[in-house]
Amino acid sequence: MKKLHFYTGSSEKIGMLFEEKQCIDIFIDRQSTNARLGSIYKGKVRNVDESIDAAFIDIGEKKVGFLPKSEVPFLGVNEKLSSYLTDGASIIVQVIKEAYQEKGPRLTANITLTGQRIIYLPYGNYVASSKKISQTVSEKWKNYLKEQLSMNEGVILRTDIANAETEQVLTELNNSRHLWRKLDSDASQNKAPYFLFQYPMIPDQMINRYQNESFQDITFDERQTLQKAKTAFPNLADRMRIRKEANQIAGQDVSSWLTEAIQPVVHKQDGITLTVEQTEALTVIDIDSSKFTSRHNKQDTLYRINHRSVKYCIEEIRKRNISGIILIDFLKMAKKEEAIILQQMKQALREDPVRTEVLGFTKLGLLEMTRKRERTGLLELMTNRELNKKPVLSMETIGYRLERELLEWNRNTECLLLIIHPDLYAFWKEELTGEGLSNIQLEVYFYTDENIPDYQVIRSGSKELINLYIADNPEIVIDKLL
Repeated sequence: MKKLHFYTGSSEKIGMLFEEKQCIDIFIDRQSTNARLGSIYKGKVRNVDESIDAAFIDIGEKKVGFLPKSEVPFLGVNEKLSSYLTDGASIIVQVIKEAYQEKGPRLTANITLTGQRIIYLPYGNYVASSKKISQTVSEKWKNYLKEQLSMNEGVILRTDIANAETEQVLTELNNSRHLWRKLDSDASQNKAPYFLFQYPMIPDQMINRYQNESFQDITFDERQTLQKAKTAFPNLADRMRIRKEANQIAGQDVSSWLTEAIQPVVHKQDGITLTVEQTEALTVIDIDSSKFTSRHNKQDTLYRINHRSVKYCIEEIRKRNISGIILIDFLKMAKKEEAIILQQMKQALREDPVRTEVLGFTKLGLLEMTRKRERTGLLELMTNRELNKKPVLSMETIGYRLERELLEWNRNTECLLLIIHPDLYAFWKEELTGEGLSNIQLEVYFYTDENIPDYQVIRSGSKELINLYIADNPEIVIDKLL
């Protein structure tokens, strides 16, 4: 049974999916992150390049978006992109792949609005269904919805439609239509580039992605978010509740889970160790068995280690949101055992909602696979790898961690005094303006010191205690943070 846990009380919103006490997926939503997966914009055509059948669209973010001709549903096969789009023209687009390194976000003009039972496509012009839906159910709903759709509209049936009533599906269709008309109207009244819409990643997008799983528990740290989720996902409402300790998830604080999730070396309880090395070109996962004990012969032991490691590797790939080329260095095994491991890997990856292709073993015995890039990977999001060959937590990540820590101090402390790095203070001043700060009632004083790596709490307690420290240290310039 799976569990979902959400932390939304701070500016950085976090969602974690657990299975058998193991974290297998993490969603992070930061207010400073732009052009997120699913975001809808009124974009302005920067230029059309017929040589690559694509247009570059200004959506008002740091990087220009890339719109290939194949993602423009209004064009015929033989029509040129320039016959519809010209420099300076406006078009409504949606992010289908977030920006990565020097590449801007990949866009589509075939907008999708995701509901509980259907995905609405205002320009889809077709009806399709999830492969998990039986043919009988699929045909029933396809026939019904074809009669309800007007010209150019399309829908994709989701698995939840199997137990739905006609009235529920029709209401959802009309709600999606209403939302689309509102977005279209907003676009007509505002000059491009202009942000139109984004489903909240936490908790909406994450619940939507996993709503067909069997959940034992879905926990929240905020009652307001809980109530909204119950309204949006009534089929899961009976499993939703408030956690007793907001910052504690599965026996560990949120920041510890995040830091643990990007460590390159992973030690498992059975003695197997995974080393995850992520580079710009590819990711390599190495399996080590030096501490694994077994009473079986050598070949059987190696196979057992590889068999267990399949699950461990998939957990790390999903949790870290690794994409692109992935190579796994299993322990040496016979060809027939490679075939078994290959099938096991393919079978286990069916649980992964992100499209993954297992290509097989190379001549050197490495398992080769690719995973579609959708969201920014955890390592890229949380670290600044330019500072050092070893990933170092970015000031942005540390800033959000400090905010969570202040929310914890908020429970039983009147006043705090911090030393913080100047870069961390700059991030705090420029970026942290979200509703999370309004929940912090304690007074926070600080002074900067570039000799410390991030921040340090040097006094906590009453306001009188802090005032005494300030009086005893007149040479230090102390200011108020909150």
